Amino acid sequence: MNTVITNRRRLRRSFVLGAAVAALSTAFLATAATAQARVTLHLAAQPLGKALEALARQSGTDILFTPAAVAGMTAPALNGTMAPQAAVERLIAGTPLTVRREANGALLVSGAVVGTAPQTVATEALQNDTAEIVVTGYASSLTTALAQKRKATNVIDVVKAEDIGKFPAQNIAEALQRVPGVSIVRDRGEGVFVRIRGLGANFQVVTLNDRSVAVNENVRDSGQSGRQFRFDTLPSELMSAVEVIKSPRASLDEGGIGGTINLRTFRPLDLKKPVLSLSATASSPRLADTVDPRLSGMASWASPDGKIGALIAAVYDERTTRQDRITGVGWADGKIDTDGNGSLDSATTLIPTAIRPTLEREKRDRIGLNGEVQWKPDDRFELNVDGLWSRLNVAYDELTYSAADGAGLPRGIVPGSAVIENGVLTGATTTASTTQIGRETSMLQYKNWLFGTNARWQAGGWTIAADGSIGQAYSNTPEPIYRTRLLGTVGATTFDFGKAGDRLPNVTLLNADLSNPALLPGRRIEYRVNDSKDRERAAKLDITRDLSGVFSALHVGAKYQKRTRAYNRRDINFTSGITGKSFDASYFVPFPVDDFLDGAKGDLPTTWAMPDPAKFLAAATGKEALLAAPLARGDLRNSYAIGEEILAGYGMADFAFPVGGIAVRGDVGVRYARTRQTSSGYADDGKVALPVSYEKTYDNFLPSLNLVAEFTPKLQMRFAASKVITRPSLADLAPRLTINSSPTVLTAVGGNPELKPFEAWQYDGTVEWYFAPGSALVGGVFYKDITTFVFQQTRDFVLDGQTYRLTAPKNGGDAYVAGVEIAYQQLFKMLPAPFDGLGAQANYTHTATGGTYALATGGTFRDGLVDVAKDSFNLTAFYEKERVGARVSYSWRGNVLRDVGGAGLAANNDSAFGSLDFDMSYKVTPNVTFVVQGMNVAGGVQWQYVRDNQFAGYTDYGRTFTAGVRAKF
Repeated sequence: MNTVITNRRRLRRSFVLGAAVAALSTAFLATAATAQARVTLHLAAQPLGKALEALARQSGTDILFTPAAVAGMTAPALNGTMAPQAAVERLIAGTPLTVRREANGALLVSGAVVGTAPQTVATEALQNDTAEIVVTGYASSLTTALAQKRKATNVIDVVKAEDIGKFPAQNIAEALQRVPGVSIVRDRGEGVFVRIRGLGANFQVVTLNDRSVAVNENVRDSGQSGRQFRFDTLPSELMSAVEVIKSPRASLDEGGIGGTINLRTFRPLDLKKPVLSLSATASSPRLADTVDPRLSGMASWASPDGKIGALIAAVYDERTTRQDRITGVGWADGKIDTDGNGSLDSATTLIPTAIRPTLEREKRDRIGLNGEVQWKPDDRFELNVDGLWSRLNVAYDELTYSAADGAGLPRGIVPGSAVIENGVLTGATTTASTTQIGRETSMLQYKNWLFGTNARWQAGGWTIAADGSIGQAYSNTPEPIYRTRLLGTVGATTFDFGKAGDRLPNVTLLNADLSNPALLPGRRIEYRVNDSKDRERAAKLDITRDLSGVFSALHVGAKYQKRTRAYNRRDINFTSGITGKSFDASYFVPFPVDDFLDGAKGDLPTTWAMPDPAKFLAAATGKEALLAAPLARGDLRNSYAIGEEILAGYGMADFAFPVGGIAVRGDVGVRYARTRQTSSGYADDGKVALPVSYEKTYDNFLPSLNLVAEFTPKLQMRFAASKVITRPSLADLAPRLTINSSPTVLTAVGGNPELKPFEAWQYDGTVEWYFAPGSALVGGVFYKDITTFVFQQTRDFVLDGQTYRLTAPKNGGDAYVAGVEIAYQQLFKMLPAPFDGLGAQANYTHTATGGTYALATGGTFRDGLVDVAKDSFNLTAFYEKERVGARVSYSWRGNVLRDVGGAGLAANNDSAFGSLDFDMSYKVTPNVTFVVQGMNVAGGVQWQYVRDNQFAGYTDYGRTFTAGVRAKF
């Protein structure tokens, strides 16, 4: 029997015609909509049944539903002026319920289609729609994500997974690249870091279920990530949703000028009933020419009364990668001797100084586990206990050689061979080039775990929530990194450089064969062990008091967070028995591929002598004494410890009120954070490394305001303003000094414990038109005014009588980031069958930046910010109808500067890059689906450049195809 909520007042049958006009840049959008009579509502967060009853009383509208349909569901707080049907849609958003208007004016709330799992169904019945619209699969994920974005007070985007193993990408970062304003940084072809609105990954905060997470560090080479979360360490199958939060609320953790990325795992009571999901796929990376398995599963149980539930999920996957690269490309300004008379007779010229063709191969295996127990004895109390553990092993093998290294320049040029075009030495024949052949092997390991518990209690308009968590990210080298180096002269070499994107350089060794094992004598074996332990502990308390009137709720809270980072590194060079010695063919193995750099224009050696690391290591003498020796000065300079304690508190109010027929809602608040930072390491006085420690304490007051103006049930605008911070990279705060191992170019990297955090005032404005079910057109502008930003400054530094080019962080002056975002999403349900299964997504972001930098010689200059892509866009077309599903996506981002100002040669910039991916599925039975996927199917390659598009790097990671099956019971 239906429960009927009535009001004796007659249902208003008149409609109000509304018109709204929204501007974005020079674009103009106008729409008119008919609306049901609007009423002002004040509803607290409460069980859904009680919320519908209260809505019926306040609106004077009949609302029909069965108690069973809404059992165990909770409705969010709702305040503002809107049509009753729009209010019901907000209350049931993200549930399997639908609402439609009956002929007598009553609103009927009903459950999902019989036989369809609740979590795979999403509906959105807009005002005056006479038919219920049901979407499933990928469209369901888009629709529920859009509903979450629509009802939020702040600027947010959401990506959802319908089920275990059904995230719309092989990697969370790759799924996020389809969010407006988001682009990714790839490594070995896999998305690793995320940029939001052009800002680098160090400007983002990543949380898991709203908790702070520890961060893995790079232990593969000298570069360090600092605070950047590595998305390749966490299997995407364990995630149910990802929220990209672009404007903060006072209740959110501080630290992300770019934004906050919150990852959410599956929860058993959200799934409503027992579920068993399984997924098994096999991927084939075409360059690596292998097949890799990927297995995932989830078992979830919920009691029939919905009071207790338990869930466990697991993932195992392997991934084989191969990258064909040209890296280590260097350029310098100078003069050259063109006629061989010993004098430098050219004008100042841009000269290539190095090039390193490199074959990189990796074998990865990853395990991820997630478990959770939920207890909800009634609508007032809920307790969650959950944990996540993951482990990623990476076996790495790199083969490389250097050529055209500039050792004989500027005078070692055959007279008359120099080709200078527009001030660039594009080609020449050198008389005596030096070449290094190297092989690097290593085993890297990344372990993560996070354990937490939280409880929530509601009664009498009060909500008290507490959360505690502890987590760790451990990165290490369980097997040491070994680099086997051979170095010697190879005689005359001819080189010819083209433009980035056109072709690879032509390099010919006129008198030498790189495949000859006897060509080069040994140089050394480099040994490195490295580990980083990042620990995160946090506890927080949040209290909410529901109110009536303009202010609908008051929130206060406090959080204590403690982070420690210990980074240790040891480097040893084994030279005895290696340096200057020639080795026969038994110390080498055959080159592993015969198609290196196939398909790329350019002519250079594509095979070379491949050292056997075990044989060379056995030939090295005196290893035991070196390994047993105390840590050297360089080891101490490379190692450090960072401690960070943060005490934060906030106050925030939710509000809603009408303004001339427009419903306005939002939140306003302020967050305070006190940070105590300790940086410990070693300083070098030129003779000995001495322990040092620096302490620093700073305070930040961070106000925030979020406003939403609802002009009609379909059209709303947002405005947000806030002060935000990003703390400096942990690696940048360390008092460290790292010296490189290049044979010809002496460089070093340092830290600065006196760095101040980035601070910024940021502003957002959006216009959102929800013109059809599951569809929207959204435009936005943003502006970030950054102060005390950190940049890398390069200067000369003398150590042990050698002059190095030292790169170290320094606070600069002011900077800004401004941009425009446009996003479009539509389900074409209005088309006749079978075309009503079509859908589309598209977004575009333009970002402009500028900053003030300090010169090493004094003074300042203006330039753009590094690591910012000015333009990016994403296009997706999909089709879902009955048993068939298909999706094609193209993601593109423009050039990214890595170095600004001055010579512009300190780093190589990334050229524009795009990736084309697809996903196809066929449902064999209601429970079993076959899938086929392709990544980078157009074979996109990554180029790097300096200055006027001069060649500076090339990476080809090839295509990957995947096939498999998913099952759910």
